[in-house]
Amino acid sequence: MQSLLNDLTEFNRTRLGLGINVVPTNIDLAAVLADEVDELRAIHPDRQIDLEISGDSQGDWDGPRLQQLLGNLVLNAIKYGAQDAPVRVTVTGDLTHVHINVSNRGAGIGTTTLASIFNPLTRGPDRQGEDERIGNLGLGLYIASEIAKAHRGAIETRSSETETTFSVSLPRGAELKKDADSSPQSAGLT
Repeated sequence: MQSLLNDLTEFNRTRLGLGINVVPTNIDLAAVLADEVDELRAIHPDRQIDLEISGDSQGDWDGPRLQQLLGNLVLNAIKYGAQDAPVRVTVTGDLTHVHINVSNRGAGIGTTTLASIFNPLTRGPDRQGEDERIGNLGLGLYIASEIAKAHRGAIETRSSETETTFSVSLPRGAELKKDADSSPQSAGLT
């Protein structure tokens, strides 16, 4: 229930033009995301979630928000991916960005669905009834997209007949931290 309320709050903030609030600090993103993967493995012991990390993953980001982003992407992959295939998470750091990919095997996403996949209140067509029954509002991918935008990053989806990958690209964030330090919210002027 708390998760649904949090999603609705985030949805309302973005609809009012307030965006997702982020508080960047200097973190090792790989360690933060590894913690999230460990939690997801504990919640879904019946599913294999692989994690591969390479390159430098140090930068200025909001760790809890990026854990939320990763959680939403992995839960989507668990829900829509092949139940007998692992969900693969890769974190790769290059000179200016860190890239997060979440991939799952299974039926591809149709072009119509792909075009609106990050829209709020949107769910996969084959899961509409089940999602409504368990209280899923279809906000997970929308919120993941908004978190990426709040970090001046980007998220995109690729899907073939047998695999779907969500790719997030995040700049290391020094300018994001400067913006947060000078915002009225960080100065206590809300």
